[in-house]
Order: sequence, then C-alpha cells, then structure tokens
Amino acid sequence: MKLLLAGRRGQGEVPLSADGSTGDWLRQVEQWFHDACAGEWMAGARVEPGPHDSLMLRLRLHPAASDLSIVAASEGRIVVSAETSAVGPGYHRYLCDHLRNMGDAHGIFWADPDEGAGVGDATGYFHSANPASIEPGFLAWLHLSIGRLLRRRSVGESGLTLSLPPGHDFEHPGALLTPLGPRDEPWMLGVLEDPSQGRDVFPWWEPTVTARVRLGRALCRLWTDVMWRPPLLDDERRLLRDVARTLQLAWREDPSLPYPWRAWQEVLGYLGMGGTLAEEVHRRAGASAGGPPLGYRRGTLRVDLPGGWRVRVPGSFSESRLEDGSWVARDHRRSVRVLTMEDADAGAPEPSGAERHALDLEHQTERVTSRASLHLEPGLCRLMALYHAGTRRAVGVVSFDDPDEQDWALETWRSVDFAAP
Repeated sequence: MKLLLAGRRGQGEVPLSADGSTGDWLRQVEQWFHDACAGEWMAGARVEPGPHDSLMLRLRLHPAASDLSIVAASEGRIVVSAETSAVGPGYHRYLCDHLRNMGDAHGIFWADPDEGAGVGDATGYFHSANPASIEPGFLAWLHLSIGRLLRRRSVGESGLTLSLPPGHDFEHPGALLTPLGPRDEPWMLGVLEDPSQGRDVFPWWEPTVTARVRLGRALCRLWTDVMWRPPLLDDERRLLRDVARTLQLAWREDPSLPYPWRAWQEVLGYLGMGGTLAEEVHRRAGASAGGPPLGYRRGTLRVDLPGGWRVRVPGSFSESRLEDGSWVARDHRRSVRVLTMEDADAGAPEPSGAERHALDLEHQTERVTSRASLHLEPGLCRLMALYHAGTRRAVGVVSFDDPDEQDWALETWRSVDFAAP
C-alpha cells in the first residue's frame, strides 16, 4: 500500500532548533520516532541529500518494510512516502498513527488527499482515521499480485518473489519466496480463489503489537537476514540478539504460538546464551518435527553491485563498502571483493605487472569476458580477475585460506555477470 503525504511544518509542541535548520529538524523527528516506537524501533536511520536541494530522513520500522522517507524542503514543506504492502494492515495503521502523532507534535499541517497527483493514503485511513478499508485494501493488493505471479509462472518463469527487497536474489527451490518463507503453487492458487487464505503472508496483520506480530518480526529476520554462522561483526551480533529478544518477548506473552524452535536454538548457540529459557528452547527443538531448515541465507544468493554488475556468493557472507568504493563480502575464512573501474582510484586492487602476465585463466559469457590468475598457498590463496563488459570494466579478488576451496573460488569468479544498471 502506497503512502504519499504532503504537508507544511509550523510551530508545534517540539520546538525548532535555535537556527531552525532543516537538518536539525529532521534529527528531532528521528529522535521522536526513536522514543515513540520504543522496542519496535529498527536502527539505520540517516539524514541524506534529497531531491531539489532538500534533505531527507530515511528510517525503517520493520525488517520487512522498505524505508520510510521524510523529505524536508524550503519554506517548511515536507513530503512523506512509504510502502506498507510487505508488512500488512497492522503496520499500515501503526505507521499512519505515528505519523499523525508526529505531525501533531511538530505542528505539521497535512494537505488533503489528491488522487490526480497521487497524494494520500491508498486505504484512506491516514486522513479518515477509519480502519474499515485497510484490510480489504491489502487483500485486494494480494489477490492482484498473486494473479500476476501465477501468469509469470505459467510461462516458465522461476525465482518469483513477493515483497522481498531488490538487490539480493536468494537461490531457493520454493515456488514463491516471501519475507515469511516460501509458498508453493497450491497456496498461490488458493489465494487467487480466496485472498483471505493468504493472510499468513503478512507479518503484521493485527492492529496492535501482539505476540504474533513479534513472532512475525523475528521470522522475517530469520528468513532473510540471519547468516547462520557465529557472528563476525558487531552488527551481526546485534541482529542475533534482536531476534532472540523478540522471540523471548513473544513467548512470554503467548507460549502457544508455533515458534521456530530449531532456528531459535541455533541463534542462542551462536550467542552462547544459556539459562532456563535456553533449556526450554533446546527441549522444544529436540521434540519438533523435521523438515528443511529455516533461512534463505543458508544457500547462495546473487547480489546486484554498483554499475550493473552481479555476483553469486554464499548467503553466509556479510557485505560492506570500502572507502575506495569496492564492494566486499566475507565470512571468517573467505572474501570476495569487486571494484568497478568507474570507481577506481589510486587504492584500487589493480593487478601488478607479474599478475597481469599470469592472467592465464579465461572465461566468457554472453555479456562478460574475463581473465584471472590463481595463487594457491595454505593460509593465503587468492584469485585476481579482470572483467570486461563492452566499455565497462571491473576488478575482482577472491581470497580464501584453504587451497581445497579453489573450486569455489573459480565458480565465484565465473559467476560475475553484467546487466545494464
């Protein structure tokens, strides 16, 4: 569900900063959300340049949601945009209520909806405060989306997703991948016949924060974010702690829900957490039914890189950008680094003269030609590659400790592809 709101800020209960700067005001809004959302807050808020010399606050309030953006322009004008379809009617209501309260605190005067300009709330709830149309709106959206996906499936398309963010394609055998796990074709056909059968695909259906909503939040992170190995970075440890805390809060409130006991046990193991609750989780995990383990990142994924490049890496890899602009993914013993030549500077990993001479491996796809050299030495193995896609170039480095991983390194090198950005 699309939410696009326009307004103008005035003088509210929250005073403007001494100089009245837009950046300071957005940081006040960020703090307001942080305080108002309490335990449901997700880190990652940032203020960045917006369109037409404006500033924009971006933040996320749910792991399955796209960013909420608040653009502050000249003369006190603001524009708020969000997409709530992936999360559900409960989240839509929650977000609208918080935006109205934030507007009251900051003296924001909201413009009336304008269907021709696309301004307003697709469900009508933000301006009317009448929740009657929220759930029917989400079911209508789901019915339309599943119909389109089934038509794509009927002509042989695979790798279909619903409400997953772009940029990462999980390689998983499910007919349809969603934030709460895969769904099969019979589920899709059932939803096409009766959309209410698809309520289970929304992690936040209820109008308030309940144990089921907390469970849905944790499941989204387990399916799409957890890397299923001991944490390598502080952010990964915080992620695991957030999952463990959310599951614990839900279980304390309602222990009868279908908790992911085996996955929960793994998370506690990665954190080294014990105690009475950990013992209960261990007992429940041992008694739970078998079946495929939960989590898309147990397999591989294709990642979209800057400039139109793509690469296939294990889902257990964490990702970051270095100061020279290169993209890096790694775990405890392997790493992949790709730098597009448009971003290259003096610190780019350009091959040395000897390495250029040793580029004795060749590979070619429909769009990419590459040459590589492979150096194997226990504890210090490296594959260096140069990629060409028309006039575009990129440099890749695959590093690994164990020479027996060379097949993986070669497969990773050959997986680099290019599509117009």
